[in-house]
Amino acid sequence: MHPVTRTLLACAAAAAAIALLGACGVEEPADRQAAPPPSATSTATGSASPAATPEPAAARPAPALPRPTFEATGFTEDDAIAFAGHYLAVLNYARATGDSDAIRAISEPDCGACKEDAEAVDVSQRRGVTWENKVVTFRSAYIEHFDAQFGEAGVQLEMKATAGRLVNPNGSTLRDSPEVEFSGLMQMKFHDNHWWVWEMPR
Repeated sequence: MHPVTRTLLACAAAAAAIALLGACGVEEPADRQAAPPPSATSTATGSASPAATPEPAAARPAPALPRPTFEATGFTEDDAIAFAGHYLAVLNYARATGDSDAIRAISEPDCGACKEDAEAVDVSQRRGVTWENKVVTFRSAYIEHFDAQFGEAGVQLEMKATAGRLVNPNGSTLRDSPEVEFSGLMQMKFHDNHWWVWEMPR
């Protein structure tokens, strides 16, 4: 079996595993609110009274799923395709857990689409909406350009998003989303022994 084919199968399997672990989606899950702190107690009288100052915002809970990891083997075509699959796994994970920093951690600062993906996760967290049964994977991929001098690569992806629904905090359906297939070029850079997403298809 060709090494690129093996890489594609491995990436697809990883994305499928994430889908089985939780309700990963194209949008993001509801924000879980921590229990409010107990009322302040007056030191002068010893009686319980409401807090005099606004309560601090609840800390974001730890993600229910482990953040996907990727160990680069070097600037190779197989590694570029594997990293493209990794970004989709991170995107599904971030949308399922609200961990938008997972996207930022593997993106170039000037990646506009990456910023949009991360900000969309944050917005959904604040609004408390979530996708059910919505996962992005890719069916095939090939190298479109590969520049060893500048450490740049472009991977053309054929992707699929499963059908799902966008759910309000009360459980009602905000909207349904059909299964869709689409394609696009993911551009990446390799430096400091790491891959970074430079731009994503839209």
